[in-house]
Amino acid sequence: MKSESLNPRRNFIKKSVFTAAGLSIVPGFVLGEDGSIISITEQLSKAFAGQEGIKKIAFITHIYRNSAHADVIGTKLFLGIPADEGMIAPQIKIASVYIEQIGENDTGVRIARMNNTPVYPTVEEALTLGGDKLAVDAVVYVGEHGDYPYNRLGMKLYPRMNYLERIFRVFDASKKSVPVFTDKALSYSWLDSKWIYDRAQELNVPMMAGSSLPYCWRDKPLEHPLGAKISEAVAIGYASLDAYGFHVTEILQCMVERRAGGETGVKSVEGLKGDDVWKAIDTGKISQKLVDAACDTIQGKATGNMREIVETPFAVIVNYSDGTKGVILMLDKYVNTGWAYSAKTSKGIMATEFVLSGGPIYAHFSYLTLNIQKFILSGPTAPIERNLLTSGIIDMGIRSLAKGEVIKTPFLNIKYNAAGYEPIRPTSPRPTGQSIGPWPPKGYDFVIPDDFKKKG
Repeated sequence: MKSESLNPRRNFIKKSVFTAAGLSIVPGFVLGEDGSIISITEQLSKAFAGQEGIKKIAFITHIYRNSAHADVIGTKLFLGIPADEGMIAPQIKIASVYIEQIGENDTGVRIARMNNTPVYPTVEEALTLGGDKLAVDAVVYVGEHGDYPYNRLGMKLYPRMNYLERIFRVFDASKKSVPVFTDKALSYSWLDSKWIYDRAQELNVPMMAGSSLPYCWRDKPLEHPLGAKISEAVAIGYASLDAYGFHVTEILQCMVERRAGGETGVKSVEGLKGDDVWKAIDTGKISQKLVDAACDTIQGKATGNMREIVETPFAVIVNYSDGTKGVILMLDKYVNTGWAYSAKTSKGIMATEFVLSGGPIYAHFSYLTLNIQKFILSGPTAPIERNLLTSGIIDMGIRSLAKGEVIKTPFLNIKYNAAGYEPIRPTSPRPTGQSIGPWPPKGYDFVIPDDFKKKG
């Protein structure tokens, strides 16, 4: 069932889509002779945005190559956003780019030049457009991927706090702050995450952060009503806690934050691995019914016995301050590339698959990009406190696993309410329309990784 209140859309998406040359497109695109989208005219994009001057964005990233987060977000802002509704013309414009690591596989410099966008040698110059003061209307920082070491806990040491500190310094020196979106966790470290949050508060920086998972398709289209009574919930994913554990934490948090009383914070976190995960399920510490309900929603999961297929399961048990229990469960090889959620509510067990779009289009990032854009234009679609909490949960989960003991987390007494936030999400259960292609626009075939070219 489609609900406008649960899946709000900007009117421009509904009113502006029309069909030409077999593609669903919107004004602001220049078409080639064969109907392919070539580029977006700034003049039409300005008119489409309904404002005199389109918002100028500094795009800051570690690495910009095919299929990296900088590509699947930034390239859509350059070329158009493929969604179920059609190709959507961006209402914001990347005015400057900074890329820390430019290697032989870089595509960002080429895309920026094709769109007459300067690539600056420093973060500061990208924010000031080569001048002395802040000269952009917002900053999109994609601090994912790149060549960085791992710490003693197996966590990749992304320098997110360092980058955000540099961004905040420009704000401070310019005596002006603008919206900042930062991709995925605030940091791998709770201490760094809290510093980022506090510094943003001090400088009155509007912030939003996170990954694409809260904004992807849901099959079934489950969203708890505000005030729902939830006693226990499980979120399912795959791979390691460091690589993808944050995604699963976001699945859990974006759902349970809507429970009665709002978010109350987390009093303790416990990380488990291997046989300890199965023991937790056998003893009821982790609900077998909820695990099965979540996994049963995933199309394409492996057939056979879960315990024989998953070589090393990982789990993080999240004990919320109000008594709610959450579980982050990584079942590599069993759910393959699947994501899911289930909860025990006053109305029974509810479950859904969180559905992503495959490459090279990665259209789930289209909906993340639309939410970034809405944040910059009119305000956040998710509270930054969610990201502060999820950043702390996964850090403490990994630390608990390393220590082999429960970690009490009075510092995660982060309270907030999800009321008033209206994210843009798909209304269909799985990708459709322009979300399944074609992609990329004409002239940008070089953004397709070689392995996808071979498949095609």
